[in-house]
Amino acid sequence: MKRNLVYVVGLGPGDPQFLTAQAKTALENADVLCGYTVYIDLIRSFYPEKEVHATGMTKEIDRCRWALETLEEALKDQTVAIVSSGDAGVYGMASPILELAPNYPSVEIEVIPGLTAALSGGAVLGAPLAHDFCVISLSDRLTPWEIIEKRLACAAMGDAQGARE
Repeated sequence: MKRNLVYVVGLGPGDPQFLTAQAKTALENADVLCGYTVYIDLIRSFYPEKEVHATGMTKEIDRCRWALETLEEALKDQTVAIVSSGDAGVYGMASPILELAPNYPSVEIEVIPGLTAALSGGAVLGAPLAHDFCVISLSDRLTPWEIIEKRLACAAMGDAQGARE
C-alpha cells in the first residue's frame, strides 16, 4: 500500500559500497529522490528511472519543504527519499525535516541511518572510536566560530579531567 512517506536516508561516506541494506531498500522503494546535487550524483546512476529533485548547497530547508509540500499536495500516496551524506541524523537532513513535519500531518517521516564519516574514517585509519569520543562540527555556517571554540575547549577539558582520575 502506497502512502505519503519521506525517507530521510543517510548515504554513508560517499562510496555506494557503504550504503546500508536499509538505505538501499528505501532508495529502491522511493518514487522520487531529493537532495543536494553532489549527493544525488552519487546515487543517480543506480536509479535512472527515478524522478529527481536536486538543489545546490545551503538549500536544505527548501528541499525539506519541497518534499513535504509535494507529498501533502501534489504527489499523494508517493514516497520521497531525501538524502544526506553520512548519517541523516548527524549534521544531516533528519533535524530540519523533523522540525517542519508537524506542519504536514498527512506525511509520514522515516529516518534511515547511514554510516558516519567519523566511524568509517576511524576504521580506514586504523583508529576505531573504541572509547569516549566527541564529535564537534567545525562548520561556522550555522554556528558562530566563538561557540565552536567554546565547545572544543569544553571537550578538551573533559579529556583533561579524565586523565587526572
